[in-house]
Amino acid sequence: MKEEKRYVKRLKMITSNIWYIVAIVALCTAAIMLIVNWSATTQALGKAFRVLMPFILGFLFAYLINPLVRLFEKLFNHIAKDKGLSVKKVFAMLISYLIVLGAITVIIVFIAPQIVTSVNQLGQTVQKGYDYVRLHPTSFLDWIPFVNTADVMEKLKDNINGIAINMGSKVFPYLYSTFTSTFVIAYDIFFGLVISIYLTWEKDALVRGFHRLVQAFVPKKYAEKTWEKLLKCNHIFNGFLVGKAIDSLIIGLITFVAMVILDFPYPVLLSVIVCITNMIPYFGPIIGAIPGCAIYLFIDPMLAVWFALLILAVQQFDGWILGPWILGDQTGIKPLTVILGITVGGAYFGVMGMFLGVPTVAVLQYLGGEFVKNRFKKKNMKDPLENDEKPPTPIDGSLEEN
Repeated sequence: MKEEKRYVKRLKMITSNIWYIVAIVALCTAAIMLIVNWSATTQALGKAFRVLMPFILGFLFAYLINPLVRLFEKLFNHIAKDKGLSVKKVFAMLISYLIVLGAITVIIVFIAPQIVTSVNQLGQTVQKGYDYVRLHPTSFLDWIPFVNTADVMEKLKDNINGIAINMGSKVFPYLYSTFTSTFVIAYDIFFGLVISIYLTWEKDALVRGFHRLVQAFVPKKYAEKTWEKLLKCNHIFNGFLVGKAIDSLIIGLITFVAMVILDFPYPVLLSVIVCITNMIPYFGPIIGAIPGCAIYLFIDPMLAVWFALLILAVQQFDGWILGPWILGDQTGIKPLTVILGITVGGAYFGVMGMFLGVPTVAVLQYLGGEFVKNRFKKKNMKDPLENDEKPPTPIDGSLEEN
């Protein structure tokens, strides 16, 4: 009789949770099908990523502009408390987007032409170098040791036509691809900005909706704790991105001023490159220095040396003074973990993955640390990190005593 009741109880439990079982089976089946047809899955994901790019950029723009909107909202609330909340929000958004659009306008009107001018000057320098090599091949090749000048010139004469035809066949498709990709990027950026306005305006409603989902699907006793952890993750991620953007902008300006004072060629072009690549921790300054060193090596090797020393000095200032002052301990992760985030993010998502890899790893590390802390609490044990205890090592004999 007891056996029958037990089986009936189990049957009722299965029938009452039949939809959960069906959902789990369906999800497992879908996951297996996606893995089996991985090539088709990656193509579909790539197409979906391209289609949704304006929305992804819109979310990213709204995410980055939101701290500025919050700053102006707090300022207006301080000036006029509890009056016209919607009006204050409109003005906060209007000023924030005017600042962003003003910065974009400055880049397009003032910085972009100077970059184009620098690229044209660089092209003329390269052309002069090419003409010198073509007119003085012997003197150029004599600089390179262990090279037979006569053999090199003979091979160049034999293959020059083939090289020219091959380069021509590759240049025009590349130019067409560059033009179309530039148009697509401009389209995505424009509509991303438009979408970000709607997302920023509906920010509070979206947050409430997400909070509602957490309360609906997370068990009651864990719902608020889960929401607090999500807010902390958002603080880490957003704090790093905004702080690193400000840090990179300052580093780009310092590099530009230093290059102008030291009379380096192409200061706008190279300082913009340094500003952008500085968003990548640790490796960013090195990546930003490579184009400048390559250009200066072609002009004057000593310029390349001085430029490398300049970037090294700026990097040290950023690493020891500016970065800690702006970012503080937003991530709290070690250099090895940073390298892991950059490597994995860059391998799977390119340059954007290198930018976002570090804050993503920081969030994962925070969640992992919280999980470990909870495990210590469940075991009624003290966390060694909270008490600054050092782990036992064979050197002090602690392991042998235990």
